[in-house]
Amino acid sequence: MKVSGIRVTLRYELYLTISVIMRGHLTYLFLLFSFLTNYTFHARAQFAPPVFRSFDMESGISHVTVSDIAEDKYGFLWLASQSGIDKFDGYTFRNFGMWGEDKSKGLQTLTALQIEASLDGQHMWVGTFSGLSRLNVDTERFEHYTLPTASPFNKQVINRIKTTHDGKLWIVSERNLYAYHEETNSIELISYLPDTTSTLTDVELIGNTLYVTSTSGLYKLDLIKQTLELVAFEGVNFTRLVAAQRSRFWLGTATHGICLFDPNAKSEPITRLCTSEVHGLSDNYVSDILLRRNGDLWVTTERGINILTAHSPYTVLRFPISKKDSANERFSSLYQTQSGLVVVGTKDNGFAISNPELSNFYSSEVGDGRIVGSMAHYKDNKVWLTNEKGLWLYDAVDKTHQGPFTSSGAQVSDDKANDKLTSLVYDKKTETLWVSMRSGLAKFNNETNQLDIVALQGKSGYSINIDADGDIWFGGYSDGVFVYRPSERRVIKQWPLSLTTRILFENEESAWLSTVSGLYVANKLTGELINVSQYTDKITDRTVVTWISRSKRGGYWVGTQAAGLYFITKDGDDLSSLKVTQIKPESRLSNISIGAIVEDNEYGLWISTIEGITYLAPDLSSLSYYGAEHGAISTGYYIGSVASTDNNTILFGGSEGVTQFTPSQVTNLKWTPGVHLTNVKVVSRNNSNSTTAERRLNLGGKIALNDNNIALSIEFAATDFMNANELRYAYKLVDFESSWRITDAKTRVATYTNLNPGHYRFTVKAINKENEWSSDEAQLEVIIIPPWWDKPIWRVVIVLIILLLITSIVWFRIASLKKRSAELALKVEEKTKDLEEVVEKLTRLSTQDSLTGLKNRRYFTQRAKAEWQEFQRHGHTFSLLLLDIDYFKRINDEYGHQTGDSVLVKIAKILQSSLRESDVIARWGGEEFLILLPSLKEQEAYWVAEKLRKAVASLVIDSPPYQLNVTITCGVADIKNYDSIEACIHAVDKKLYKGKEAGRNAVVR
Repeated sequence: MKVSGIRVTLRYELYLTISVIMRGHLTYLFLLFSFLTNYTFHARAQFAPPVFRSFDMESGISHVTVSDIAEDKYGFLWLASQSGIDKFDGYTFRNFGMWGEDKSKGLQTLTALQIEASLDGQHMWVGTFSGLSRLNVDTERFEHYTLPTASPFNKQVINRIKTTHDGKLWIVSERNLYAYHEETNSIELISYLPDTTSTLTDVELIGNTLYVTSTSGLYKLDLIKQTLELVAFEGVNFTRLVAAQRSRFWLGTATHGICLFDPNAKSEPITRLCTSEVHGLSDNYVSDILLRRNGDLWVTTERGINILTAHSPYTVLRFPISKKDSANERFSSLYQTQSGLVVVGTKDNGFAISNPELSNFYSSEVGDGRIVGSMAHYKDNKVWLTNEKGLWLYDAVDKTHQGPFTSSGAQVSDDKANDKLTSLVYDKKTETLWVSMRSGLAKFNNETNQLDIVALQGKSGYSINIDADGDIWFGGYSDGVFVYRPSERRVIKQWPLSLTTRILFENEESAWLSTVSGLYVANKLTGELINVSQYTDKITDRTVVTWISRSKRGGYWVGTQAAGLYFITKDGDDLSSLKVTQIKPESRLSNISIGAIVEDNEYGLWISTIEGITYLAPDLSSLSYYGAEHGAISTGYYIGSVASTDNNTILFGGSEGVTQFTPSQVTNLKWTPGVHLTNVKVVSRNNSNSTTAERRLNLGGKIALNDNNIALSIEFAATDFMNANELRYAYKLVDFESSWRITDAKTRVATYTNLNPGHYRFTVKAINKENEWSSDEAQLEVIIIPPWWDKPIWRVVIVLIILLLITSIVWFRIASLKKRSAELALKVEEKTKDLEEVVEKLTRLSTQDSLTGLKNRRYFTQRAKAEWQEFQRHGHTFSLLLLDIDYFKRINDEYGHQTGDSVLVKIAKILQSSLRESDVIARWGGEEFLILLPSLKEQEAYWVAEKLRKAVASLVIDSPPYQLNVTITCGVADIKNYDSIEACIHAVDKKLYKGKEAGRNAVVR
């Protein structure tokens, strides 16, 4: 049978068994069939398809065909393709192609067929069409090897490179078998296949026997004769060879699928030993085999990827690694990293990475719809759910579905908003399904398999529940909450509330109502509606409450939108005893929207959010986050879309379908990625021509730089391939900086310039989205070598020479200095006095207005710039006043310029006497005065301006023979509203003229 892309089939041996039973034992046949059916269901329920993160040309890989995969000592991946080899650190790809002038910097030919790491991970062995090469991962330099041949017609095509369990490196090239000798750093021809029509394909050490597969059978190496002897299956085309338990091994073939062979057992036809297309394998051509540490066997073929599970060798599980049809995925290679990741190479679409241990969640679409808005438990392991196509009955075990059921009997179109199904509740007493819709309250008709609107027609619903009396509580989008009594076919109560997200019954007559404007308690008998904000300041009218549910601890769990997770308790029905506690306020839960909360049997909380699924441990202190790498939906889940089945399966609904899991089966692996340096560069200065040059340094634990190296750049990465883009990094250069610098995954580079001579230690760690720091860290010792003249011995010599020269000069100059000292002292004293007078006069002239004695424009500008800098650095605000003498031109015209000057002088004095010592007043030009008020905001500056205006208005200016009354108009502005001094001055000038147009003698702000 086939369910949601996972096919469960029986191997050939069981078919043979069934055929025997059928010859007369029909009863046994029925029992066996029942057992197998139950077993396959059990296996299917336990299996969650591995989740893959895919990388293609858009990700940066140099070629879509990945023929082989390896891992170096740092945990970085190396990929062989038709464009050479790529190093992948989780973020970027570094390609090594064909050599140029320097043969140590590339491969002999562009296409890389095989790649294998040395035992210590220091070197990468690369096989091409032209032979064998070895790359040092630190120096990034190649060494090339010539293979000895048994025949002049032999090519240098490398078919396989493998390190056997005894540590020996074997190389298969066409018909030849080679071994690498580390002592002599040489390649030895061990044996060859005499048959010129066949080629060798793989090699494996089983016990003490070396087996070799070919396109024409299975061979073993005779160590004495150094010849290959045919063991079995002459004429069969084998592709791969992998050791299994008890001296057996798995054989990949081109025509029969995957075969388990025991060399010590009785000889059987190969068809009896193989799992092929007949038994569920995606294709008979096996391209690679991976035996995982847990015993699962992964098999890739030309048309898919398969798993033969360890708990059932008779079960084949097939699944895609991307959203494309699995039948169109052509796979080429498999690799398991030291940390347990599985890397799958393809022939057409790059490669993908999975951590099968984290695949604890199963997500899928239901029917033709993907937006699962609401769910309700039906019976056993079945749930009712809604999506944009209608109502469905979903089986969480079989992962099958029935539907869609709609109000019209046809599929609901996306633009038919009134028919949208928003929430479900199943009444087990009456076996009735109630549905809130955009167009009212509906009931599922079991006879017609349709939804019939029975009440509240035209009312748009969002949430629904049924109380012990059988009354339906209907939470609307905007029309409030209604209580509908089916037995009387009428609404018995209504409260005008905002959008109601959830209804939870407190008792037979009262319910908690979570809304987008707070949390309420409503009583259907009395009509009373109580706002919880009356008793707590933690959940207010502005809190968007998305969820409330009863806790097994004796209280209630409350989820919100970007306001946190709360636990509330009370004594009986007394809301005044309400206690509200926020859980993990510093966590990510306080900044995201919570969709639903399920408390498991161990008192742990499973929380759906807009980012995935979060688990809060029973101690309420540790959080775990589950996203796409675990099989959850990374785009998040909807409010209230949740259900639990009888077998403790939890289901959350979201924008890409439904996610289901069993809490007891969810494993939480410790996060321990390796953190390593990926690139170290230095910029050097050439003192002879003042040019700079950049060069890459070898990766290692220590580097030494000289005084010509003016910049050091260190790039780093953590080997968390599944969540690389979500990591942050903390780094520091010890003995240079005391605190950690934090950076994100996009800027994984630390740069330092002009370091002083000395010893430093660079350290970097990774931080995941749960704010855990990696236990592993990368370190680099940096030694800055001082120039020759800055070394201690030369510093002493230079200092002594300088001291000797100084002493000599001083000795010969003392006599003349003594003679002239008296004369100079007298002259200096006279000149100093003259200079001080001149300086004082110049300073006064350059900063003071000659008429009023106030500061001039130049001085004001300098002070204003200083205040602006203080504002930018420390946020110290200040305000500006620009005031003008009203009708001053009329004064000059009627009384003369002498009287006008007198008015300016006296107003300047009254203004200056009314200000603080820290205030700066300057004559800005003509009859205008500009005032800077440090530390004053606009309101405070307005009060000062009013004070000045009143002081001037009350002043009688005596300028014989005239006595004048003068007024001023003033504009006020606060610097925080402007991006420059000039903009602020321009603003007060406009306000000044606004005051003049309004009648003068005014302050405008």
